[in-house]
Amino acid sequence: MAIITKPPEELVFESLAELYDQFHALLIGKDFRSPRGAPIIIVPHHFFHLVKLQKGIQTEFDLAVEEDLIRATIRGLGDYKIDVSRAQRLSWVPDVLRNPIEILEPNVKKTADEEFLREYNKAGSAFRAALLRRESGSLRLITCMPRRKRAVEKLRLESKRLWP
Repeated sequence: MAIITKPPEELVFESLAELYDQFHALLIGKDFRSPRGAPIIIVPHHFFHLVKLQKGIQTEFDLAVEEDLIRATIRGLGDYKIDVSRAQRLSWVPDVLRNPIEILEPNVKKTADEEFLREYNKAGSAFRAALLRRESGSLRLITCMPRRKRAVEKLRLESKRLWP
């Protein structure tokens, strides 16, 4: 039986630049591996999906264009919008990747080849799901999002258990 723990502390930030720096400190250049052995690749571009970045109606971004603009946004969010809850919980991603309670392969793959699940002792959406895509012997992070217990139960019925 998996041990259900208190979630990590949420991030606190006052600007998009500060959030981006914290994202880098938490996830970029770190050695993440699946319990099944595959390396997990996380690149700066994942920031956009992890915080659901938006500028007006734009939701697709080019890192070469946006990175300097993001780093220059040192007060508030500037022209951008984010999902504040997901941004605050970026601190949970390393724990989900390092300590999943299970890894599932959805029978119908829409977004991901594998979902790492972690359950926390909290009200509401107690589960976090890291969605990853297989690529040349490694796993590439797509996003990390909350999952309600009912959605996890449905996912379990519609997936193959890969681990444990």
